[in-house]
Amino acid sequence: MNNSKIIQMNKYKMEINTAWLKRKGEGLLKKLAGVGPFVDGSIAKVKRRCGNKNCKCCLKGQKHESYCLHYKVAGVTKAVYIPVDMEDEVMEWNQEHKRLKKIIAEINRANKEIIRRHVKEKRRKKGRK
Repeated sequence: MNNSKIIQMNKYKMEINTAWLKRKGEGLLKKLAGVGPFVDGSIAKVKRRCGNKNCKCCLKGQKHESYCLHYKVAGVTKAVYIPVDMEDEVMEWNQEHKRLKKIIAEINRANKEIIRRHVKEKRRKKGRK
């Protein structure tokens, strides 16, 4: 029984045509409408001294922890401090950016496959191989 399902799944994958790919692309475009705020880059935890001579970071060597958002501008890495009260929000924005990139990559793959299959399907409609 399981073998027949696998075969059917393989047949299904082989019978995908440009109309199906276009519908898939349209569905993915609808997902883009639900995208919230986003920010690109990488979030890193940074440990540093504050500069106050009476602080624990200078007296005991315990550095302060904070988060920074690292991103590139014209090939140069930049960083921006993330305020403590915005840490969770910025992390959500960063996750939303990753989700957005995945959706865009899927749309690109579907559109490239449509381009690849266009000539083959056009020939098939005319009765040529």
